[in-house]
Amino acid sequence: MIRVLLVWFGTGHERRAKLFACLAVVCLAVATVGVLSAPAYPQLTVNDHSPENNTLVALQGYQDEGRAIEVSPEGEVVWEYDETDDVFDVEALGPDRIQISTAEEIPDADCPEEYQNDGYTNCVRNSLRIVEQSTNDTVWEYAWYDVELHEHELHDADHYTVDGEDHWVMVDMGNDRVFAVNESKDIVWEWYATDDYERPDEIGPEGDWTHVNDVDRLEPGVFQISLRNFDTVAELHVEDDGSVSVEPVVGPDDYHEEGEILHEQHNPDRLADDHLLVADSEHDRIVEMNADGEVVWTFGGSGTLQWPRDADRQPNGHTLVTDSYNDRVVQVNEEGEIVWAVKTGGLPYEADRLPGEGSSDRPTADDAGLADAEENRWIVEQYLNYGVSITKYVLPTGFGEQAIPLFVSVLALLGAGIEGLRWRGVGWLRRLRS
Repeated sequence: MIRVLLVWFGTGHERRAKLFACLAVVCLAVATVGVLSAPAYPQLTVNDHSPENNTLVALQGYQDEGRAIEVSPEGEVVWEYDETDDVFDVEALGPDRIQISTAEEIPDADCPEEYQNDGYTNCVRNSLRIVEQSTNDTVWEYAWYDVELHEHELHDADHYTVDGEDHWVMVDMGNDRVFAVNESKDIVWEWYATDDYERPDEIGPEGDWTHVNDVDRLEPGVFQISLRNFDTVAELHVEDDGSVSVEPVVGPDDYHEEGEILHEQHNPDRLADDHLLVADSEHDRIVEMNADGEVVWTFGGSGTLQWPRDADRQPNGHTLVTDSYNDRVVQVNEEGEIVWAVKTGGLPYEADRLPGEGSSDRPTADDAGLADAEENRWIVEQYLNYGVSITKYVLPTGFGEQAIPLFVSVLALLGAGIEGLRWRGVGWLRRLRS
């Protein structure tokens, strides 16, 4: 058998070309089998400590497949909203009312006139929607347009009341703005980053400057924001006359400086005793700081999490984490062990355990006796996993997770082609000489 194979493969360039071709076929077969056998999502992968309540998950989506879902403790979808391109935040407002932060790409022909010939392909319609969960009907909406989908989306909103009237505060990433509206859709206050910071000369008006991606009302007149590209969490203090001042909480408070603790964070959350729980995204970890800005607990590392973008402390001391590039939501216990996990697919952005109350009364790491748990991958493995994540933005659904065998098959085909040309070239030279 071996002799037959050697005869078929031939020698020299011919053998290498056929070996490369076989490798390409094998890798393509592996990738195809992987796509065809991929399980449907969501999929419960860990269930050592089943939660009592359902979980709301916002799926940003890699290629306009964004949606909001409600997942049972068994990992089953009991509600779904898929009437938009991207979903960044989903929160329960009470019986049969869900708040959803969405962004939808609109063809140029359907955009407002000012965005039709602005030099950008298409435009984005950002929309905060209050939907009736039983019907998915929109019962209230606040929307605005911007130049393009990427880095101009509505990533977060927070509901609060003033004298019994509904208000919503939102982050407007494309305009580096935070603003609040009432139920009549009147703007009651707004803050532009240019009010307190100087935009760098190298960043134009549509450039990704602050990347403000989160806002929470802490108390009347005080709102916490995440300036992602500043590696900074800050507070906005809003006066009765609508004037706003900014006060940094943690971070360099400067676009040009990298934070000592955080790097491009998402969804900072206040806990008891003024502690701060943050998804420290580019460090692939969750970090908790006390009121003095000292790190008191960490979880994750590249060996466990990949670009997490949300973390919520649960009443029992567990932590619910949205592990974005691993396409899953996990629950971590006091020992730093993952005790519940759901593979969601679709690039999860944020998750809330119902009924969805705030975290201000949730236990700190000290009170809950939490143990640190960080593990990092080998640097090459980190880059490989990052590459797989990026390919999900461009490859058809299901093929992104097979990026490594697909990449190897492409290299093998190139190798086969090169060796084949060399083989033919050698044969041509021999005939020429003869």
